[in-house]
Amino acid sequence: MNVGHTRPEDAQEGDLHVRVPAVAGRLTGLRHALAEWSERAGLPPDDSEALILASYEAMANTVEHAYIGQLQGVLDLRAVRDLARGCVTVTVTDYGRWKPPPADPGTRGRGLPLIRGLTATAAITPSTTGTTVAMSWPLPTKP
Repeated sequence: MNVGHTRPEDAQEGDLHVRVPAVAGRLTGLRHALAEWSERAGLPPDDSEALILASYEAMANTVEHAYIGQLQGVLDLRAVRDLARGCVTVTVTDYGRWKPPPADPGTRGRGLPLIRGLTATAAITPSTTGTTVAMSWPLPTKP
């Protein structure tokens, strides 16, 4: 399945960078691309599953919340293996509007706490031009 792979100028060999329409029908392909990438990056199975679930939640938030009232937007997914820092980083970026979580989310509002619980670090950065969710996990150390 072609999910819209692109390669930015600063991409390194082995990075994953994908830009797709922010629609629910694209998320399964992105999950598969992340699973393949995390295996190539050498993540242990538990970390790989955490990476896929946290990334999926960030992408689902983009689809559901970022482009309310707009015809369609895009989602950028980037996964990088950073040997210098000893980690892998996944960023999910949209170019919509930040919607602050309600004070009482009822039965909803579990996504951001889930992301934070599955990652070593997670930063959500809203701006006037969109939102970026940056998540990282440590690379396994060699015995």
